Amino acid sequence: MYVQHDDGPGTGFSDGDVDFEIADQVAPKPLEKIFVKEINSCFGNKGLVEYLDKQKVKALMIVGLQTNFCIDASVKSAFERGYRVIIPKGTNSTVDNDYMDAETTYKYYNEMMWPNRFADCVSLDEAIGMMERL
Repeated sequence: MYVQHDDGPGTGFSDGDVDFEIADQVAPKPLEKIFVKEINSCFGNKGLVEYLDKQKVKALMIVGLQTNFCIDASVKSAFERGYRVIIPKGTNSTVDNDYMDAETTYKYYNEMMWPNRFADCVSLDEAIGMMERL
């Protein structure tokens, strides 16, 4: 599944904008679902929630951009809804902000905030092994 964030017209991150598009390197396959959200958490899209319920999903592996915005909001929302949350090492990123550089922000969430609280932060090899067992 893919979730895109639409910040609205004129933001540069909205339907039709180049930066809204999913990169060719990770483009969805024909049967993979795409959901669009307008708030930080992926759970802001009711279609996604209905899809997860219908598929009886119990665990989510979350990867993507903006560690301290969309990823963090989705991790915590998933946890609060009872999902097992899995974060593979090196699969989320962000940019420098006024308070922390991107590397510090990444470490804060992936090494301190999420593990043993909201998510299982695992190696990429562990994550691939989990996916292969499905």
